[in-house]
Amino acid sequence: MNNRIRLQHHKPTVIESVVAQRWLSQTPECESDSECCQLNQTRAEIAGLERALAISQQQLADARRQIESLAAARKTLEQQLLESNENYRQALHCAHHDELTGLPNRILLLDRLQQAMAQADRQQRPVALLFIDLDEFKNINDELGHAAGDQLLKEVAGRLSACLRYGDTACRYGGDEFLVLLGEVDADRSVAAVIEKIQSQLAKACSINGKPVSITASIGAAIYHHDGQTSIDLLNRADSAMYRAKKLKLSQATS
Repeated sequence: MNNRIRLQHHKPTVIESVVAQRWLSQTPECESDSECCQLNQTRAEIAGLERALAISQQQLADARRQIESLAAARKTLEQQLLESNENYRQALHCAHHDELTGLPNRILLLDRLQQAMAQADRQQRPVALLFIDLDEFKNINDELGHAAGDQLLKEVAGRLSACLRYGDTACRYGGDEFLVLLGEVDADRSVAAVIEKIQSQLAKACSINGKPVSITASIGAAIYHHDGQTSIDLLNRADSAMYRAKKLKLSQATS
């Protein structure tokens, strides 16, 4: 049998190419032109495969870098979206809440009042709006300082919230004025009973800068539809009722 190895004409695998390359480096000179031609062709094919393999490896490395870059860009974008959503949520909250007390502001209160009025029309059940003005708050503010006044306003906000139930809204209208939306009033929960509860809570002494402070409030009420057909009507009627209550309280105090 002839010991010379005859290479078949096919594209070798990577392992075959490595083995063949080692073998070719040790192969003696071929004995005929035909064998030399076939050997050179095989060597060229092996070299081509090696170049293709190198290119494929480079392309794979480039693809991996692109994937890593895209993953990093996606992570950055997701973080930016989270921050943007959080900033939007905070901005929306600030636009509808009082910075000092954390209560809804007049914008949010009036929006909820509109919704409550629409629901009242559907269910044929009244809703009420309370206008609350703290008595002698200016004197307390002047005597103890603005920081103490702010602390008292936050205390009042907490006590108002404690008097409410689901569907109600307490709002800081401005300064020492507050609004309360009662989402539902009926025979079991009259407006007068809620006002009495609020007055009782506010009358409890609290400590401001180490000093006991008691406060009262003048409260006016308006009921939809009885006192008005729009949110502005209810607000004006409740405001007027509050001033009547304050004047009555002053007249009783001086009589």
